[in-house]
Amino acid sequence: MTARGAALLLAPMPLVAAGAANTALYTVGLLLLAVAAVIIVVDGRRAPGSQRLSARRAHDPILSAGVRNPITVEVALAGAVARGVVRDEAPPGIADGGSQCRGTIPATLQYGVTPAARGEIAFGRTVARVEGPWRLGWRQTALGRPETARVDADLSAVRMYDALARRGQLAELGVRTARTSAEGSEFDRIREATPDDPPRSINWAATARTGRLMATELIPERAQPVVVCLDHGRLMGVGAGRLTKLDLAINAAVLLAHVALRTGDRAGCFGFADDVSVMLAPRAGASQLRRILDAMRPLRSGETEANYDRAFTVFSHWQTRRSLAVIFTDVLDADQSRALLMQCLRLRRRHLPLVVTVRDPALDAAARRAPRTAEDAYARAVANGLLADRDDALRLLRTSGINTVDADATTLSPRLVNRYLELKRRARV
Repeated sequence: MTARGAALLLAPMPLVAAGAANTALYTVGLLLLAVAAVIIVVDGRRAPGSQRLSARRAHDPILSAGVRNPITVEVALAGAVARGVVRDEAPPGIADGGSQCRGTIPATLQYGVTPAARGEIAFGRTVARVEGPWRLGWRQTALGRPETARVDADLSAVRMYDALARRGQLAELGVRTARTSAEGSEFDRIREATPDDPPRSINWAATARTGRLMATELIPERAQPVVVCLDHGRLMGVGAGRLTKLDLAINAAVLLAHVALRTGDRAGCFGFADDVSVMLAPRAGASQLRRILDAMRPLRSGETEANYDRAFTVFSHWQTRRSLAVIFTDVLDADQSRALLMQCLRLRRRHLPLVVTVRDPALDAAARRAPRTAEDAYARAVANGLLADRDDALRLLRTSGINTVDADATTLSPRLVNRYLELKRRARV
């Protein structure tokens, strides 16, 4: 019943109230009340139902975790335009405004959902409450069917990287692409020498042949293995903003794999916690990124600590060719970092390990917050203690010659890509 219908239903109530002194007024009031109720019911029955209404929900086949995913719902009506309310049954807690609108039908809803983790989210049906032609009653109809949408790693950075690379504007993403001459170890071309070329790049045979000073240009070696090693133990399940450290690591790993594949290298995936869970051999080609996403999909943070000894013993037997091993993990204290350090030193005999850790912005904020109460002072002391232990652990790795990247969610991906490109320029991979 609409507001107008409620007003019509209440109109006879003064007569009913006056019926306490006059039985005739009471009878007339009840009769008018019954007529008003029948009119409202009839108007509601005349409102469009499921035979004339239809709804269609549109979104990406795979949603991205941690970012806003646009959802569009179109409600169609056969025949004349009607008025009413349309509400899409979006997953609770992750939908922003716009999943409900009031006005004319046909209608289009546009809103967004921001999933907090990879996995699946469930949408319900689209509910339309349509007024009758007299706008006294309404009919509510559930349209469409419930559906489940898959949530995967955030691919928006990959799409942005491709778009900016096409325009030559990767600096907007924080990626440095400058390249010096005569870098790398793989032959690219012979060209005329420039004053900036080092003497070792001069190609004397080509110079004698052409009569002009010629130089050999080298590029970083291609088709090198880049293996993303994902720790999905207990510490990686800690939140670091909207997402857990594991989900943030996966987002950065996907972008790194995409850049490596575009550069001509081969990318693979290795997952571990207390035991090895994923081993995807490095391959080249655009289709490898989808294989990496599929391999990462079941990874969830567990209740156990990462067993570095077990994981990298398996890694060393599995990956025999020299590769860049990008280890996404978290370090909490010196004891844990020593276990990681020992395995990185062993890996370094054949591979190039790069340890990547994700900073928790809430912990950084707690360490900087001025205390106002005793509880605030205690929280600040605990946060500073945890950060000091973490910094000591990372310092131990760096002083031992292990490459590290420690960044928060906003800078992790560009800093990681820059470090990879720097290692390529220096022919370390």
